[in-house]
Amino acid sequence: MSAPTATPTTVPAARPLSSALVAGVGLLLAMDVAGAIISLSAGLSPTLLDALGPQARLSAPIPMMIAQVLLVVGATRRRRGVAVPASALLVVAGVLAFMSGFYDGGYAADLTAGQRVFQIALVTAHLGVGVLAGFRLVGLLRR
Repeated sequence: MSAPTATPTTVPAARPLSSALVAGVGLLLAMDVAGAIISLSAGLSPTLLDALGPQARLSAPIPMMIAQVLLVVGATRRRRGVAVPASALLVVAGVLAFMSGFYDGGYAADLTAGQRVFQIALVTAHLGVGVLAGFRLVGLLRR
């Protein structure tokens, strides 16, 4: 009896990479909430919603967090038709998270050394998830 083969529209889910993507986005969400709390307690934002809004300095805005969750769900699917575009968009999201600080004033904000280190760690984590999504995308495109 021969082993079943994948149809052209499905691929193995690459479990270790998928798990790393899910863990990476989970880490980002935890860091975003922690960053919002830091912003609120330090007086960088007047409310928690402001700390999670478009002017956030130590977290991603809520719509970005929702998008990342939805994209990681799609990127870890077996169906290539879902996983390829979701992975590509996760790569773009990682780059946008990095680039946005140049355009929204986030990198020029007056932060303490600890807040700046947190900001760098958060942006690095966003780029890391983007790199993981890039590896997932390359793996999907090679099949």
